[in-house]
This record gives sequence, structure tokens and C-alpha cells, in this order.
Amino acid sequence: MRPLPDDWLNVAGAGGAGAIWGLGLARLMAEAGFWTPLYGSLLAVAGVSIACAAIALAVWLWWVGRTSTSDTPTSLHSRRFPPVFFIPLALPLLYVTGIVSSPLSGCVLLAGGVVLPLLLAWGGRVRWMPPLVLGLTVFALYLRTLLPSVGVADTFEFQVVVPRLAVAHPTGYPLYVLLAKLFTLLPLGPALGGTTGNVAWRVNLASAVFATAAVLVLYTLLQRLTSIRQSKETAQWLPAFLAALAFAFSSTFWSQAIVAEVYALHNLLVAAILWLLLDVTPHSHIPKLSLSPSRRWQAVFFLTGLSFTNHLTTALLLPAVALALVWDRPRLRIKDWLVAGCLLLLGLSVYLFIPLRWPVLNHGQWMGLRELVAYISGGQFHGALRLDGWRVPLRWSIVGRLLREPFGWIGLLLAVVGVVQLAVRQKRALALTGVTFLAFILYGLDYYVPDISVFLLPAHLILAIWIGAGITCFIDSLSTLAKVRWRPLFHCSLFIISLIIVHCLSPIWLNFPLVDQSHNQGGYAWGQYVLNLPLVSDSAVLADVEKFAPLYYLQQIEGVRPDLDLLLLGSEELYQAELAARLGDGQTVYLARYLPHLEGLHLRSLGPLAEVRGRGFAKDRVADKAGVSFGEAICLLDAKVSADPLGRALYHLTLYWRADPRVSGDFAVRLRLVDAGGEVRWERDGIRPVSGLYPTNAWHVGAVVSDYHEISLPPWLPRGEYLLEVGLFPPFGDTGLEVDGEATAWLALEMLKVVPPSGSLSPLPHERRYCFSTGAWLTGYNLAGEVSAAAPLVADLSWHGVEVDEEVRLVWVDAQGREVEADVFPLVAGALRSRYIVTAPQTPGDHTLRVGLVGETVRCGWLAPPTGDCLLSAVEVVSAQEGLANFADLVLLLGAGVDSASARPGENVPVALRWRPLRVVDEDYTVFVHLVGPDGRLHGQVDMWPVHGSYPTSQWTPGEELTDLYEVRLAPAAPPGHYQVEVGWYLLATMQRLQVVDATGHPIGDSIVVGEFDVSD
Repeated sequence: MRPLPDDWLNVAGAGGAGAIWGLGLARLMAEAGFWTPLYGSLLAVAGVSIACAAIALAVWLWWVGRTSTSDTPTSLHSRRFPPVFFIPLALPLLYVTGIVSSPLSGCVLLAGGVVLPLLLAWGGRVRWMPPLVLGLTVFALYLRTLLPSVGVADTFEFQVVVPRLAVAHPTGYPLYVLLAKLFTLLPLGPALGGTTGNVAWRVNLASAVFATAAVLVLYTLLQRLTSIRQSKETAQWLPAFLAALAFAFSSTFWSQAIVAEVYALHNLLVAAILWLLLDVTPHSHIPKLSLSPSRRWQAVFFLTGLSFTNHLTTALLLPAVALALVWDRPRLRIKDWLVAGCLLLLGLSVYLFIPLRWPVLNHGQWMGLRELVAYISGGQFHGALRLDGWRVPLRWSIVGRLLREPFGWIGLLLAVVGVVQLAVRQKRALALTGVTFLAFILYGLDYYVPDISVFLLPAHLILAIWIGAGITCFIDSLSTLAKVRWRPLFHCSLFIISLIIVHCLSPIWLNFPLVDQSHNQGGYAWGQYVLNLPLVSDSAVLADVEKFAPLYYLQQIEGVRPDLDLLLLGSEELYQAELAARLGDGQTVYLARYLPHLEGLHLRSLGPLAEVRGRGFAKDRVADKAGVSFGEAICLLDAKVSADPLGRALYHLTLYWRADPRVSGDFAVRLRLVDAGGEVRWERDGIRPVSGLYPTNAWHVGAVVSDYHEISLPPWLPRGEYLLEVGLFPPFGDTGLEVDGEATAWLALEMLKVVPPSGSLSPLPHERRYCFSTGAWLTGYNLAGEVSAAAPLVADLSWHGVEVDEEVRLVWVDAQGREVEADVFPLVAGALRSRYIVTAPQTPGDHTLRVGLVGETVRCGWLAPPTGDCLLSAVEVVSAQEGLANFADLVLLLGAGVDSASARPGENVPVALRWRPLRVVDEDYTVFVHLVGPDGRLHGQVDMWPVHGSYPTSQWTPGEELTDLYEVRLAPAAPPGHYQVEVGWYLLATMQRLQVVDATGHPIGDSIVVGEFDVSD
């Protein structure tokens, strides 16, 4: 069918939208596929764009030919105005123009540009198509980002509890355990799981299924509640689809959908209960849930009881249930109420799983009624519930940030519009969702736990409902404006709707790199390595939460070393008591955690574990070797280096030391790799022997100390052979012990072979797509945005397609555009990462750091002209960095205060800290706040993530400032005297502290004293 003369605007719209989509496809093929012709050739790009325009125009003509010729402007598919599917087809314009620049965003916009037009064309007629597309999209991305192995904390516990049908920690979560158990029976092979026999992956899969089901229930609820009051031809499914999509890929919910946790199932049940409570609004063309009032209320009671057996915060839904009962005043027979009560008890009966399984798991001991009530009510957590939390401004700040994060300010604005919409049209729905929202917000304010964000997920779900109502308001307005024939206003509404579509799609590319767990093997390989070591039979391993998880999983689920006692305890005092008791019984004990106050004990390494004995070890076979002397008292008898048996990019090094006579100093072991030219290419910070547990001044004279070190090869280390060297240095000194009396502090051990890492690496936080004339690509970088004048600055770069050796040129340019300094560094063929240390200019001010390859041209963007170098990053050079301390050029401590000049034993000491991140932090570091007494010992400490555990460092934005408050309890037995408050950071997985560095980048410590106070009797 040929277009009529008044349809040329539609023809132009279809062709133009197709051409824009084609431009986006060309850019994605160039940047994600590293296809150089489409990166620099305008002709090639034009060819792709014209081809896509022709396809879009052909599809549009076919569509017009098969639809009605009605010219009524009340239809969103009217031929008078550009069809609605032109909007999503043009979504890649944001990617084409560089407003969003990551290839992932381009992929999402291109996919949305194809899928949404198809849904707009057929979704109104084929009702199952939108939820099918939504479910498949959500589940596919959940599966793509699923944790493939063992997790930590509760995730690890469920991965062990579920396969064994054991009882989880209070409140037991029996419903989740029983349902997730079914997934462990699925005949899914290692091709899906990624690890042979990976039961952990199957338990994680349960959360992905529950989360997908929750999104689909939310979609159905939203479609019922927010359906547009227009003809069937309109996209009545669109508000529900977009709001459910935004919720599905919000960061917190997505993070819970890919690990073994109860919150995906919890939100599924919350959504189902709300669906039943709200499904009373009549619409002529939306089918209502075919349940009579009695059946609907019986289903509500049953699901409520069932939900309690999964998570106790179901109690926060009871106000909405009660309000709905008062509002509806259902006229049910006594028989119906009795049935509802019985169904409630039937749902609650799942709790019987706990006492019935208890004897099997606890040597035949039955659980008493009082113990059961305390268990399912979470009695041990009641202390975290403080009813005055709503009065604390910091709690409002935390909860406010956690409510803003999922949907941003635009989402909150849509939610406000949705609240107004419901207040006008559906007051009952607003009342029920509002009271539920307030209940969860109040709980979030009053419940002091680090992971409070997951408890607020039902509040996020309510926000998604309101956002759906807000989107409905705009779609309704669009349909209304179509009647008035005023094109500018109509087109303005189309533009607003396109922005809403983009906003609801954006969480996919924004949160994907934040939540993706697909490459995280956790400690699984570490656990395999440890349990394959020759550990003494029937010995005990005392571990921290990071190390305990893989060991216990491998033992309980895969049956590795069932003879070992694996222990995870709640405090250092309990660890000390357990260690003393087991040593007293003659049992061999290994430590897989840091534990202070081991004075007088004998330690040695067995791999990454530290073996502890009260008496000396048997004579080691290396004891009679002559060895090499370090200083006057320490001798290195032997060193053994081996590659990792599991194929990881690391080496295992064990050093054998002997002290004779007694060592008076405290020395740390430093390792470094030196290339063939004698240049130091990598050096590790010093660590005390035996995993930091056995300082040299505690060694027993004449005893052989085996000392294990894991050498993880950094991905930026070039291919080649390197000489491994070892030295003994004071913790923060540059002068090490002389080796055999020579004027050197380093001893050469063995040549190590380094090859580039295989497979893909996790991307650096700042993406770039710079294409050089040789075909090499710069794909990303990470460096600090602030540095002291003349101080070193570490720049990490990522590469693709480096086929020959190159030279990288990094250039400092001042605010006037003048080149200040330049450095040239090698870039070897095959490199995926490189690290360079440049010296900042001596003149403070705003500077930029530019990058190029010597003798090559570069395109600094898609279709950009060739030039000599490209902008890498803006860097502020300051005369001296403000604040109290610089932690490893990652975080600045801007200020600190101890709000009490004196304290009594047992009291809390308030400490306020103020931080500012300098660069993107990849890991989640733990803050420690120690109260150090006059005897030099700790008499109070807090170790947690910042801001009450709610704001991990991996989520920090460089340049932001945040206040971090702590209440550190002084031990009841703390002696009187003068105390210091010590602050620092460490990474729990390695127990390595972040070093405090000076203006020149040299380490000067690993903690800082931020205040003092006195303790009286």
C-alpha cells in the first residue's frame, strides 16, 4: 500500500528512526566488536544506517497496509502523527550522540528499540506477549549475572542448609529452605553452573526464579491498578511493563535475585498479597482475578501465614490487611472466616519443619516450646530494634539514600505524580500501599543492622507501584492531547514518554557492572587448595567468615575432609578460649583468621593456614641447612615456589626461617619481581610472617618457622620472566636487613614466568574507546581525581588488540592548554592491562592527563578525526591534600572527633569520621575503630562497613564527602588511664590494612590516632 500525501511525515519518521537505530548499531559494532572500519569510516557507517532505515520503512509500510485506515487522532496508532513505535526505535540516539557512552548502554537501547515497537504493535492484541518478554528478559539477565559458586554470610549458610534440609539461623526461614531444596534436585550440569557438582549455583538459581516471579506478579498488579482508561488499541500494558522493569533491575533487588537469599521470595509473597488486596478495582477491559470475596480473603490469610514462615517482616503487611478489612467490610459467613483462619494456620504450619528437623540435626535433642518461640521470633536480634531510631537524623539520611538509589530523582518524581493520581482516582489503593510503605520505612529507621537495604525492598516495590501510576498519568495525557490536534503539545508528551522509557531502561546498564557476580568464584578454589593440604586428621580450623564459608561448604556438601572441626565464632574472646581449650586437649589447631595475643605459642604456616601449638614442633628436615643470613639473627634456610595446582594466576611461596639468637626487632616480609633489565616491576607491601600472626620478635630461638605467601600476579604485569626477590624490612621503613653481610636487602629466589590472564577481565570503572592507527584500543582507566603537587599518581589502563610493542605517552596539560610534563612508558604486545606511575606537576591547579602512543595517531571517539593524543581524565593538583590521613591514595580522612573527653568502663565512646574517596574503590573495605588503653591493648573496637554498614566503599563516588558515626563500647574491665582512638581500614578477605601514605606516596603507617580520652575508676 502506497502512503497518502499526508503520510509523508510518517514515512520520514519511520525512515529517520530506522536510520538512527542503524547509527547506533554501527557504533556498537565498532566499540563492542572493535570493528575499526565502522569506527572511523563515515561511508561504512552510512551504509549500515541506510540499510536499517530501509528495513524500518518497509516494516512500517507493511504495518500500515495491514491495519485500519482510520484517521481518528484519538488512537496512538493514528497515521496522522508519527506512530508510537518510532519513539523506541530512535532510543539509540542517546548512544549515537554520546549522551550515554558505554557499549552496554548502546546494547540495551538497541534491544529496546526493537522489542518495544513489536510490543507496541502487538502487545495490546496478544496479552501474553508483554509479560512473556518481561519475564524472559529479567530471567535471562538474572541468569547471566548469577553467582556461580559459594557466597559469604547468609548466602553461604543457605547454600549449606538447603541441600541438607537443615535449619537456618533464626527465624529459620523454613519455607525458603523447602522451596529452594527443590532446585538442588534439578538435573542441571556444569555447563550451566560453571563448576562441577555445583549445588551452590542451583540454590542461587532459586532466587532468580523467585525474583522473576515477583516481577511478573508486580506487572500483573500494576496492569490491573494502572491500566489506561482508553480503548483496547492503546498500550495499556506499557506503564506496568516499565515500572516492573525498573524494579527488576534496581540495584538492591537485582543483587538479591542472583544469590541464595530469602528476599526474592519475600518480595514475591508481598507482591502476591498486595495483588489480592488491591484486585477490586473495576475496569471494563481488564479481566479481574476470578475469585469471590470469600476466596480472595482466604487466599490473603493463607499467603500471609505462608509468608511469615519465610520472613518475619510480613508483620509489616498486617496494617494494610486490617485496613482492607475495615475498608471492604466483606460480608462473609462464619464458615468462610473459619476456613480463612484454618488456612492462616496451614500457612504457619510450615514452621513445624523446625522442631521436626531439630532432633535429626542435634543428636536427638528436641526443641522446647519456649525455645521454638524464641527461635522463630528472632529473639537474638531484638536488640537491634531501637524504637527511637526515627529521631536520629543519620537514620533518615540512610533510609532516604536507600529509597532514592533504586529509581533516582526522576523515579521519585514519577512516584509523587502516581500518588496524586491514586489520591484522585483510587483512594483505597493509595491508603493500602501508603500504610505498607510507611510501615517498612519506620522499620528501616528503627532497625540497626548493616544490611538494612534489603529490608526496605517492599518499600521499593511500593515505589514501583506509584511510579507505574505516574507513568499512566503521562500516557493518559498523551491520549487526551491526541484529541486536541495541537502537535507541539502532543510531541512534547511523546518526548517526556521517551525519557521515561530511557529512565526505566537505564538501571540495566548502570547496575549490571555493580551487581554482576558471574565471574566471582568466591573462595571456592581457595577452599579446594586448603583442604588438599596435608592437614592433621581430626584437627580443628578456626576461621573468619570469609574463609569459613568455602571450607564448610566443601566439607558438608561435597564431602571433603569430614574429619576436620571447622569453627566460626562470634568474638575474639571466644576464639581465644576455643584455641586454649583445644590446645590443652592436645588437638592440632589451624588458624584461618587474624587472632592477636598469641604470645608464647609456636606457629608455622601450612599453606595459607597457621598451625598453632603450645609446645615446639618436631624438628624440620630443613633445620640443618646452612641458609642465608638476614642481619645478625635471622637465617633463611629454604624457599619453595610452586605454580597453583588449580590453574589460578598465582604462585605459592613457602619460606623457612630460623632465629638464632633471639630477634629483638619486628620485621615484615616484602616480595618483589624484577625484570631482565633489573627494573622492579612489582612489589608487595610488607606482611609479618605466618599470615601476619607471628612477628619476628616472638620467634623461639632455634625453631624453624615455615612462612607461606600467596603471590597473586597483577593483570597489568607484562608477559615475561621475572626474578622473585625477598627481603626483611621494618613495617614502614625503607632500610632492610642486610643479606649475608652484603650491601643489599634483597635475596634472589627463583625465576617466575608471567603470562597474560586468559579470558576477560572485569572492566575498569571508567570506560573509554580510543582507537589507534595500529589497531590497538584503549578501553578504560582508573586513577585518582585529586593528587598533591609533585606526588606520584597511579594510572591503570585497559587495552585491546595490542599486537606489537608500543610506547605510551602520558601528558600533563594545565588549565591554559599548555603541556606541562610528559612521560613515556612501555606497552608490550598482548597487554590487557598496564599500570604507570606518573609524577604530578609542581604547580597546583586544574590539570588534565592525556594519553597517546608514540608515533601513532588516535581517534578519541566514534567518527572523530585522527589526532596525536586524547583526554584521559581531569585531575586536580593541590598544594597539599587536606585532611588527617591519606589511605593508599584511595580514601582521605578529612576530619575526626571524639565527643567525649572522659568515659567509664562499659560506656559508649562516640566517634565521628568524615571521608572522601579519591578514586573508584573496587573492594568493600572495613573500617576499624580501636580504643587503645594505657597498657597498649584494645579495650573496645568496632569493625564494620561505613555509615552503620549501609554504604560499602564499592558504591562510593569519587569526590563525595560522607559522615560516618560510631559508638564504641569501652570494655567493662577497661583499666583507668589515658586512651587513644585509632582508626584504619582493612580488607576482610586478606586482612591486609590500607597503608597511610605521605605526600610523596611513601607508607608511614596503617592507622591513625584521631582522638584521646581518659578513663577513671
